Amino acid sequence: MAKGDIEIGKALPFAIFDRSGVLLLAEGQAVNSQKQLDELAAKGLYHNPRWANKFVIQPGKPQIDPNALPRMLPAKQAFEDPFETGSQLKMSAPGQSKDPFHVRLIGSIPQAAILITHPMRDGKCVFAKEGQVWEFQATYGLSIYRFSSMIEKVLLSPHPLIVMSWPHETHLESQAIRRARRVNCDLPATIRLNGSQSGSVESITAVIDNISTGGLELLFAKAVSFKIGQSISIAFQIILDDRKYLIECDAEVVSKPRDSGPSSSTYGFALKSLNDEQFAVIHAFVSDRLNHRLGPQLYSK
Repeated sequence: MAKGDIEIGKALPFAIFDRSGVLLLAEGQAVNSQKQLDELAAKGLYHNPRWANKFVIQPGKPQIDPNALPRMLPAKQAFEDPFETGSQLKMSAPGQSKDPFHVRLIGSIPQAAILITHPMRDGKCVFAKEGQVWEFQATYGLSIYRFSSMIEKVLLSPHPLIVMSWPHETHLESQAIRRARRVNCDLPATIRLNGSQSGSVESITAVIDNISTGGLELLFAKAVSFKIGQSISIAFQIILDDRKYLIECDAEVVSKPRDSGPSSSTYGFALKSLNDEQFAVIHAFVSDRLNHRLGPQLYSK
């Protein structure tokens, strides 16, 4: 973010973090002087829509000392893939072909069990009992995996969680769906839309949620609307070994929003017109993330 994006004396509409992911000011706080703004800018000003609702201060309440707030996870713990802790799985009952439940993988005991969040519908826990068999789907590397697992324990307190049995090899199938490996990330990006009538250019900020040399998924802080096949221009920065590389290219909308709310949207894009250097930079970034993955892989061969 630029200093000009922040108005002195006005409550912030979102939380601001430094370049290390440490919270500087929560939503609802205000910068009270130019000196304070300069000091914050020296630390780096970053805003991520994924964190927007984590630190909120209601108007009229005492200000919170930023140094007393919890730090974000170290960068090395933020690497994810679809079968690592915190990754998303699609969960459905046998024969359920539509509207699968989206759950999170909380953790695993290799060859023993996996722990997931309880499936929810309209803010309420879906009925589930021990002994039921559910079907799962997840994207990992270049393939999509499907497997079945039995509920071993349902936990409703202190948080709704479910312990599932470790999938047997005969209950696991995979299908290649991608030509390039994809990794999760949090890269700020700027989207430019060409005005169809006035010729003006509209810019929208977003966060790259995952990326490969073939495409990426964008998370928008506000609800936006794109059509499948629509072309946009995208710009983002990748850092490798303390060197910064600016990637500017065209992209095409290839998938509709999933799990989008009234105040956010997620779209999938195919990258177009990458030159050799841009392709190499993204490939190196993906490879670096894969090399730094932490924790046991649930279905490594």
